[in-house]
Amino acid sequence: MKRLAALVIAALLIAITASPASAQGLEDPIPEAIGNARIAVALEPLADGLVAPLWGTTAPGHRHHLYVVDQPGQLWAVDIRNGDKAVVADVSSLLVELGAFGPGTFDERGFLGVAFDKRFGRNGYLYTFTSEPVDGPADFSTMPPGTDADHQSVITRWRSTDPSDPYATVDPTSREVLLRIDEPQFNHNAGALEVGPDGMLYIALGDGGGADDVDGQLFIGEPIVGHGTGNGQDLTNPLGSILRIDPHGSNSANGAYGIPADNPFTGSDAVEETFAYGFRNPYRMSFDRKTGRLWTGDVGQNDIEEVDIVRAGRNYGWNLKEGSFVFDPNGDEPGFVTAPADLGTEDPVAEYDHDEGVAIVGGYVYRGRRIKQLQGRYVFGEFARTFSNDGRLFITGRRSGKIEELLLPEQNGLGISLFGFGQDTNGELYVVGNSTGVPFGDTGVVWKLVPAEAKTRFEADLSGDAEVPPVTTDTSGEARLRADRRWTELDFDIRLRNAVGVTQAHIHLGGPDENGPVVAFLFGFVDPPGVDVPRGRLANGTLTADDLIGPLEGQPLSALLAELQAGNAYVNVHTVANAGGEVRGQIQAKE
Repeated sequence: MKRLAALVIAALLIAITASPASAQGLEDPIPEAIGNARIAVALEPLADGLVAPLWGTTAPGHRHHLYVVDQPGQLWAVDIRNGDKAVVADVSSLLVELGAFGPGTFDERGFLGVAFDKRFGRNGYLYTFTSEPVDGPADFSTMPPGTDADHQSVITRWRSTDPSDPYATVDPTSREVLLRIDEPQFNHNAGALEVGPDGMLYIALGDGGGADDVDGQLFIGEPIVGHGTGNGQDLTNPLGSILRIDPHGSNSANGAYGIPADNPFTGSDAVEETFAYGFRNPYRMSFDRKTGRLWTGDVGQNDIEEVDIVRAGRNYGWNLKEGSFVFDPNGDEPGFVTAPADLGTEDPVAEYDHDEGVAIVGGYVYRGRRIKQLQGRYVFGEFARTFSNDGRLFITGRRSGKIEELLLPEQNGLGISLFGFGQDTNGELYVVGNSTGVPFGDTGVVWKLVPAEAKTRFEADLSGDAEVPPVTTDTSGEARLRADRRWTELDFDIRLRNAVGVTQAHIHLGGPDENGPVVAFLFGFVDPPGVDVPRGRLANGTLTADDLIGPLEGQPLSALLAELQAGNAYVNVHTVANAGGEVRGQIQAKE
């Protein structure tokens, strides 16, 4: 299933709908690589056994619980003190059948979002965003006459059976549909729901799916419909927009909700529910609990992923632009980007290209107390850089636009497909995802983001006794290693005594009792008779990410340093007499 999922995701993930950009476009829109931050974090397990958790939020009055959306239809209440969890709502019976390409395959539909009313403690109201089969006329549709939508995005209000009890279930008979929207294709649904500081309900909608957001392009062998020349730029329909509604009002066309009088397009020919537009797939969004700013990560197509601060009435560019770059849909061929230009739209506050990943996952501005260095920084991430459960954690700021990757010194990378984040009432953050990349299985996890110490000094004592199997030799020595504070360079110094015929020295991955693969050369390719070192230095120098080989090739240097910090690497010195290794030492972090 993992191979099938990887193939499906590679072609049709949230971000990808076509092959790499044409030669007419920019081959490398953002050549600068994302660097490491000077901030080390760890991931503390809170809950597991979920399927595909997408988001975590809180309910007024329940400061010790995180409410986690699970894509197949479950809403979990998770106690942040001990990880105890229980299902408080199950909407799976309302959903389309998941698995866009058959059982066990990738899908962007499902239970996608939840938000609790600002007065939940009194009225027990909560709201859900679900992908449901077409069930009668939609409130909004872009489908041409005689064509069917893939599904409908449905916004529903429910009532808790007891809002004072964090584990109280939702009353299944309380369902009130507020809004029903036709979705042309299975993807680009967005799905985020947020109740803002103003008490209004904000709804994130993608452009409806397919490629390029224009009719006619082939998608899964069929011509795209339901887009015209671009839903993102069409204010007469809600797709590609973030909506703002009053869930307690009744002046909408269907009478089920209100349209706030101060919405930016009230009284115009536009969809009056629109708060901002020009989005491709603003999959996750959140309000900064201190400033009230609305942040989102808008998933790109072939080239650019972007972070936006969303302001009322603004146009965020899609499908005229992808990030700050001009977008060319390129007819029947894959779309591409050209140089940035001012088209009168809002540019992102931060962006990265597909050298770094394929689908941005929006998060939260950190307002907790445990990781002081994160205070006021927007924490977000990347779904999976190479579709191999290699999600990433990033930070940026409102003004700098610089993206940096958080250090994970206790593990080599995230190790899961990143689906979303959570924030508790204390402002602390959580990471959610799974190790399949699809809404099936039981590998879904909730991890808490906690501080960690990124060690920079390491050492290894070299002896024949440490070889596997042990070697009888008079040779001994030491290896000293020191990383810079951003974990981008590793200085090394190897000294030996009584060494004869040294040919190579490497860093290997592996524990004390195992022989593992080479991941970096420290000294090498000296033909027999080798180098004699009666007493002194064998080699010194500096390693960077470009020096990594074997299973770490192509990864940042922090991947190696995480292994060093975990004690999962060793230095091995080879000689003519002992080609497999004469002296060896496990690398240990120094306090």
